[in-house]
Order: sequence, then structure tokens, then C-alpha cells
Amino acid sequence: MKRYVYINEDESSHDLYRDNRISNRKYTTLNFLPKNLLEQFSRFMNQYFLLIACLQLWPLITPVNPASTWGPLIFIFAVSATKEAWDDYNRYLSDKKANEKRVWIVWNGIKKQIKAQDIHVGNIVWLRENDEVPCDLVLLGTSDPQGLCYVETSALDGETDLKTRVVPSACMGIDSELLHKIKGVIECPNPDKDIRRFDANLRLFPPFIDNDVCPLTIKNTILQTCYLRNTEWACGVAVYTGKKLMLCIHFFL
Repeated sequence: MKRYVYINEDESSHDLYRDNRISNRKYTTLNFLPKNLLEQFSRFMNQYFLLIACLQLWPLITPVNPASTWGPLIFIFAVSATKEAWDDYNRYLSDKKANEKRVWIVWNGIKKQIKAQDIHVGNIVWLRENDEVPCDLVLLGTSDPQGLCYVETSALDGETDLKTRVVPSACMGIDSELLHKIKGVIECPNPDKDIRRFDANLRLFPPFIDNDVCPLTIKNTILQTCYLRNTEWACGVAVYTGKKLMLCIHFFL
């Protein structure tokens, strides 16, 4: 299946795709206890010790005080649940920090700051040197005259060498002020787990170019968790956001 990303469109297109809010939590306040207990009792050894503890409640079978088994069992479950709750709370704090980070976008030809969680597909996102990329972008412009930029992808693929990314040929040479007003459409596939491939097409609307189709590859993208390096600024259009990020699909499928 394909998706159509309309660049710099109005809010009516926002309902087509989810926003950029991310959540890596396993639990909520309401489901923590039942979900955690279910997870713990899915382990064979825990099932075994629970069975033994239940049998010890029957005095005709065993003379052993049930507290000698139930006490350690409850303690172990409580320690495990506490650790899970603490880890999940830290995931919540990490998500909150990422979601509330301030980023620059262009809206109706005007730059403004919003929270990263409020980025929508089709928004133009502006990055400065050393900024973390907040969502998956197709490059539209950079400070380099040749349309190049450099990104660090160590958080994505573990590689420390900087990668070169390039502006699509259709956007080459467009003045930074005109990038605020650029309009067009990107025809791209729905995200999948292959983070090294991106086959799409870009069409800019007049007056920028007369609907000519420009092919796009992974070289024209910068993905979430990458960092912009050795480049004064770069901008791109959000194509995948939130749970539909290529990184999320890569790790959770």
C-alpha cells in the first residue's frame, strides 16, 4: 500500500495519519497489576512454585506451614513487579522528554516552534547543526550549495561514520525563503522494517516545477534518532511519524 504526503497542506490532512507522539511504555496505571501478574505467571518456574504454594494450603497433604512458601513467593513477585514499574516509569520519563522537545516547523509560510509530539505528516521541519531528527523526513533543502548534509546514525544502526544525505534533484537550488512556501506531494510506501530502503516519488506543484516526477531513495531521507552534523541547517517534510516511524516498525515487527 502507498501513502500520499501533501507538503505544507492545511490541517484537514492531519486526520489521515497519526501525530508524532511516541510511547514505549508496557503498562498503564489500570492494567499494571493484571498484566504484570499474567507476565510473571507465564513463566514455567513461577507456575510450578505457585502450584506448590497452593497445595500447601491443604493441611491433609502437607504439614508444612504455608507461610514458609507463600512469604518468599510473594516477596519475589513484589520485587519483580517493583523493578518492572520502575523501568516503565523511566520509559515514561524518556518518552515525555522526547515528546515535549521543542522543534521548528513551517506553517502557512511562517516558522514556529511546537512540541515534537505535535508534528504531523506533511509538516516541514527545520533542523540546526547537532539537532536530533524528531521524525522521518525527506530532505527539501540544506545550507550546503550542493544540497548535501551529514547525519550521525549511530543510534539507528550502530555505525559511527557520518552518512551523506542529498536534497532531491527537484528541490536543488530552491532558495531557503521559498522553501517556506513549497507545495507538492510525495508518493511513498507505508513504513516497513527495512531502514536501508526507501522508494518513492516527489512532485512539486507550480510555480516550483510543473508536476515533473522526481524519484526518491534512502539517500534523500533522514530518519528519527539521527543527528545533523557538520551542516548549518537542513529542512525536510515529515513522511512517517509516531508509531509509524521506520525505526519503530524495524524493532517491533
